[in-house]
Amino acid sequence: MQVMRALAQAEPELRSYVRTSAPQWLFHDPKTPIDYSQQTLDVGIIQTDSLAMKLGDTLAACQALYSDPQPLIDTELSFIKAHDIDLIVGDAPPLAFEIAAQAGVPSVAIANFTWDFIYRAYLEQYPGFAPVIETIIRGYSQATLALTLPYHPCASTMFPRQEAIPWISRTSRLTKRAARRRFTLPQSAAIVLLSLGGMGLDRLPWKRLAQQKDYYFVTTGSARQRDGNLLTIPVSHNDYVDLLRAADAVVAKPGYGIVADVLAQRLPILYTDRGEFAEYPRLVQALGECATAAFIANADLLGGDMQPHLDRLLARPPHWPPVDLNGAEVAAQKILSLFASSR
Repeated sequence: MQVMRALAQAEPELRSYVRTSAPQWLFHDPKTPIDYSQQTLDVGIIQTDSLAMKLGDTLAACQALYSDPQPLIDTELSFIKAHDIDLIVGDAPPLAFEIAAQAGVPSVAIANFTWDFIYRAYLEQYPGFAPVIETIIRGYSQATLALTLPYHPCASTMFPRQEAIPWISRTSRLTKRAARRRFTLPQSAAIVLLSLGGMGLDRLPWKRLAQQKDYYFVTTGSARQRDGNLLTIPVSHNDYVDLLRAADAVVAKPGYGIVADVLAQRLPILYTDRGEFAEYPRLVQALGECATAAFIANADLLGGDMQPHLDRLLARPPHWPPVDLNGAEVAAQKILSLFASSR
């Protein structure tokens, strides 16, 4: 979405079409008109909540998708022809680049990891991932250009052309005081945002958190609801960066989005293990080198024993070395350059 905003700012006449299984609200921005339609182009990881993965179900879904992808590809080729699509950008479903190759249009992969790398970690337990990985690599090898983000964990040798870009991030324009006013949050409290991915974490012991009165815990949900020092508020995706600005610390599992956000807001992060996910060590490395960060084990998180960890995190000297955060603008320029050269 940040790249689409940058493209729209650089070339207002461009029209963007989004084909994804992600919800439409993720792409709502009145200043960046986007034609949205639903289509499943990859599997990712099937999860029961933000910390629990279902690898057997993930493998079965991958086998169903990749065993005979041509009917799906044909559907997308019809879409491309009907809408005069000139270039495809993918983050980073392998079939997108096979579709582009068959359509005869250039394609750009934007990746903080590739799915062959993620699935390779599960081969010993689930050898059925081997042919899936081969299909994924063939798809990636069709990409015209790959733009890789900082701390990218993969060798990505299957991409014929690869260029590194800075962090793609969001920055709030509000001060902390203004952000707290926006969400009706107390100005003097030590606010901790629980950011545990779109699937949430119902296993958290909320009553235990309510006993830790030194902190005011905020999370997101469908309706505003307050219980002592626990607050749930509805926040749109576009407003979430302002909620990060309002907080003094965030508790999260390391994913690219939240890591980029804490770097942009310079927000201390208490992070937990997300299970056997191959990108995790590189994101932890990024937090160690570029952020004020500390670790909390899953057992302590799910036991609700956050206060001593938060105390230690907020007592640390700030550690925010300068990092480049203009990856969206750099990506947009590289995409436009490829677009111009292919016409």
